[in-house]
Amino acid sequence: MAKVTITKKLVEENSQLAQLLTEKNIEVGSKIEQSELDELYKILETTELYELNPEDFDKEPGLLKKGFEVGQVIRVKKKEQAGEVNPSNVEENPQNLDNSLDEAKPSYVVISRFVDKHNKSKIFEVGEVVPVEFEEERLSDLLERKLIKLA
Repeated sequence: MAKVTITKKLVEENSQLAQLLTEKNIEVGSKIEQSELDELYKILETTELYELNPEDFDKEPGLLKKGFEVGQVIRVKKKEQAGEVNPSNVEENPQNLDNSLDEAKPSYVVISRFVDKHNKSKIFEVGEVVPVEFEEERLSDLLERKLIKLA
């Protein structure tokens, strides 16, 4: 598939895309696959940034144990507008992010280079953000082996 260049103009016109690129450690001028850019736009369409406040920790005491902090900005699934809820979509798309804060995953960053166990051609470089799709067991293993840390 074709590679596209992340231009300054593209980033200036979309501050949310700029934030997401920062989260993913993708710099202006970088070349990425078109499919990767499409995935970034999909993330922007289905999520929003949310700043954790003390009330969130009162409602969900487990947040602190999961490594979250007051004032931390996390990405959560957008709440659907009234009248837009379609139960069939929820069942058809199990990859949706959960609306609740207790299900939000903290982000992790690579601190030691490693190869993806499912895709041997993918090498995670130091400073790269770990994909949110990684399951808990996989994250625990990487943490234990000191390959990643909480961002």
